[in-house]
Amino acid sequence: MKNFALLPASQEIREWCSILEQEMMHWPGVKMSHIFGTHAFYHRKVMFAMLPDKRSLESSTAISFITPCQDHESQTSIWQTFELKDRNLIEAAIESLEKAYRDSMLFSPIDQSAVR
Repeated sequence: MKNFALLPASQEIREWCSILEQEMMHWPGVKMSHIFGTHAFYHRKVMFAMLPDKRSLESSTAISFITPCQDHESQTSIWQTFELKDRNLIEAAIESLEKAYRDSMLFSPIDQSAVR
């Protein structure tokens, strides 16, 4: 398992992520929670994105989202990062997050009774 450093998020990235958050909260079935100083976004019970709030993962300008593996028959997924280095990339970030949201419909939630 890869260990991630939790980096402080700048006020600028927090403002840009607020725009992304507002957009995602309009999508059907999306809920948000706070995890490790970040905002985690779920569709049903499947987490599909993480945005910096007080902290960020991997880099101080990165947002993270889940994508299915190339093997479409398995229901495994991998986390990708998108470097939101300036405000002009917000539209591209929304497109990536929207794809992760749509792809999250392919994943079945983990059976919590099996995780003990």
